[in-house]
Amino acid sequence: MPRLVVLSRHTAIASLCLLACGCSSNIKLEDLQTGATGALNAIPTAAQSLVPKAIKQPVGSATEVYTRVARGALTCWMGGHGGMRRMYLFQADAKPRSEGGAAQIDLHERIKDKPNIPGRKVFAVSISPVGENAAVSAENLGLPQQQGESMLADVQRWAAAEEGCLKEPITEGWATPVAGTKKKTAAKKPKS
Repeated sequence: MPRLVVLSRHTAIASLCLLACGCSSNIKLEDLQTGATGALNAIPTAAQSLVPKAIKQPVGSATEVYTRVARGALTCWMGGHGGMRRMYLFQADAKPRSEGGAAQIDLHERIKDKPNIPGRKVFAVSISPVGENAAVSAENLGLPQQQGESMLADVQRWAAAEEGCLKEPITEGWATPVAGTKKKTAAKKPKS
């Protein structure tokens, strides 16, 4: 009986080897070792796709992170360069710092006949206090995949204290002007 068990194990191992080699009689051990079949060359590429991309860590308290993410969303997504204002509504709820600073930012579809009433939620950002720092999670709930991925990257950048928009850098209004400095405007010449 033990010989039968050993024989069936060897048969199972041989069958698995044949399946792993694609059931081809043309594959040789040397081919597998050198990667001539391409199968071994594809393994690192496939494995790389399984490794998650580096996530930038939020910098600062939940209130500071909320301020940057909301500023970025209003400037880059809902502002003149983002173009989302026509079809989507921005809603935010933020607790004061004294209550931890937890915040929720949502984008909703606009309802055609009631444009100021939020419709279906299409994107959500949650900011939670974690000690003196914050945790941020964002989720695409109904936007096209490419747009949602771009917005997720924006949220990560803004939470990590990076500024600006990816498509077109916006610097005016992004940083607080220094007190006592005003932008000088050229005097217009009267038309003759």
